[in-house]
Amino acid sequence: MPIAAVVFDLYGTLLDLHAMEGPVADAGVDDASGFVREWRSKQLQYATLTSLAQAYQPFDDLTVLALEQTCAQRSVSLDSSQRRRFIDVFREMPAHADTAPALRALAARGIPRAVLTNGTPASAEAALTHAGVRDLLDDVLSVEVVGAFKPDPRVYALATERFGCAPREIVFVSANGWDAWGAAHFGFRVAWCNRAGGPAESLLPAPEVTLGGLHELEAFLARSG
Repeated sequence: MPIAAVVFDLYGTLLDLHAMEGPVADAGVDDASGFVREWRSKQLQYATLTSLAQAYQPFDDLTVLALEQTCAQRSVSLDSSQRRRFIDVFREMPAHADTAPALRALAARGIPRAVLTNGTPASAEAALTHAGVRDLLDDVLSVEVVGAFKPDPRVYALATERFGCAPREIVFVSANGWDAWGAAHFGFRVAWCNRAGGPAESLLPAPEVTLGGLHELEAFLARSG
């Protein structure tokens, strides 16, 4: 079956979440990497909770609430400028080193490319532009359209609607195991970008392929047609 498009998750997949650690460390927070992990985990937890409760709030708002909760849990006090700097990182983080080359390789083959993100349209567009890769994508799709977060099937359906195709004609790429599972459950062909070399999720269906980075994506697409 031909590939109608390759659709990417944004945060952690195309953009490097580790960039958040710098401002956190600069603010004097102990264990910056641990703080960022907890903040990110709480952000995704709030997204899941609000989806399940049908109480959608924009991802930017949940990011702020998750930051406040993480600070409370760790007894971290931030002034207003530090808090703003932490939040701004979501619009300013760099792309992974393998992002632009992978997108250019797909463009050279004439394969449509899009992002499907939990983020708001404004934040996603700003982040991609700041990272210098927005012009390498054909579209940016946001959960805001359906008022629910991944892995809600309505979110993944945004990609099939955009490209007018069946799920199996989409290759979905994510660095998040839970997102890779949700996309596979929807019916996408899934490439899990496992840069950290973590264990596979036990929940099935499994991704079609596990990549060590986006530099391996083009070879997978060449093998799979």
